[in-house]
Formats: sequence, C-alpha cells, structure tokens
Amino acid sequence: MSCPCGRPGDLDECCGRYLSGERPAPDPESLMRSRYTAFALGTEACVDYLLATHHPDHREPDLREGLRASLGGVDAWERLEVLSAEAEGDRGTVEFVATYRVGQERGQLRERSEFVREDGRWLYTRGRVG
Repeated sequence: MSCPCGRPGDLDECCGRYLSGERPAPDPESLMRSRYTAFALGTEACVDYLLATHHPDHREPDLREGLRASLGGVDAWERLEVLSAEAEGDRGTVEFVATYRVGQERGQLRERSEFVREDGRWLYTRGRVG
C-alpha cells in the first residue's frame, strides 16, 4: 500500500514507522504527514497516535471523542499538498492543503499547523485553519 501522505514509497517505509512507534518523526513536516496518514487510515490505533503526538498542554478534554467524530465524518482523505514547512530550534510550522470527500462532495482543509520539540520528539500544538 502506498503511503497516503504523498511521499514516494509504501506505508511501512514512510509514515508507518512513526505510526507504529518504531521511531519518532524527525521533523515537523514528517509528523504532520504521519498525522494526515493517521486521519486517512482512520483506525483506533491511529486515534491513539493522534493523541500521543498532540501536545498535552493543547489537548481539549474531549479530544479522543472529537477525533473519532472527525474520522467518522469524512469518507476519504484523498490528497495532501504541503505548501511550506519550517523548523527553527524547537519550534516548527507546516502549511498544507488536504483534500477530502464526504459522499460525492469534495472539500479542502487549509491549515497552518504549529509544532514544538520536547525531549527529542515533535508534537502538534495547534492549527490555524484558513
């Protein structure tokens, strides 16, 4: 299976190694791509990964339920386009457009995601949609 994040290679060689916990994502872009892949796969293990890579200080109390609802509300995540990715020190940003489908309708999510590195691991803090 090719990796949903759009990088060349199959899932195991690409985002699968981060999703499995084999190793942490080395940079904000890789973390964002692996989080997109988790949304695209939509399994309960992927919900666990999304929680584990979301900074604890930025989690809503009902984040797990919100993630499940989000995964159930989209029929397919179809494409990811990274517009920019930057990392400076322990902070990073990634701007992207993700195309999804609900029924016969297609939509796009454009977000500027923010990340921090703590204890050698990159974590998602928040995203600004728009």
